[in-house]
Amino acid sequence: MTMKKKLAFYLTLNILVVILETIAFTLVLNRRGSETFQYYTQLSNLFLFICSIVNIVFIIRALVKKTAVPHFINLLTYMATCTTTVTLVVVLFILSWMVKDLWWLLTYDSMLYMHTLCPILAIVMLFFFAPERQNKKSALFALIPTIIYAVVGIIMNILRLWDGPYPFLQVYNQPIWASFGWGVIILGSAYLIARLLLLPIRAAQSQN
Repeated sequence: MTMKKKLAFYLTLNILVVILETIAFTLVLNRRGSETFQYYTQLSNLFLFICSIVNIVFIIRALVKKTAVPHFINLLTYMATCTTTVTLVVVLFILSWMVKDLWWLLTYDSMLYMHTLCPILAIVMLFFFAPERQNKKSALFALIPTIIYAVVGIIMNILRLWDGPYPFLQVYNQPIWASFGWGVIILGSAYLIARLLLLPIRAAQSQN
């Protein structure tokens, strides 16, 4: 596939993400209001939403002027994809175990878009259409949003300004070792996800 065709597909998928995220945020803001921004799910999807808007601008510029999409835009998009993939993995392997209703978590209301469609689209874009591959250092950068959320979430729970919103952030409802253990599991998983998301990029790039 030529770079021009790849960018055209990349542009189309970014536009689709923006449309789906707009629907999702309309639904979730009507239901929860500003409280929605306590959730990693919404914040990770907001990150992806913003990156997709920026991508649209720079992809069109790249197609018209035959220039490259800037490295830092590609890095931010990779980071956003890592965070929404963390959302998907947490839903599949942690929240589904706690809630006992995976289908509901994947398909109900805004969760259809934020838990399922947008994370999957982000992975597809990264695997097959990203104009630049990332490296091992990028995987460390990808941890930054999750670390910031974890630190802020724990502080807000300690101050009793938030109640959760996830069970593993409720520091007063579990021993300290449990909170620490969850932190290690989630951050370790986030790094593993970031590293795994590098592998298909290398394979795709080597075929071009």
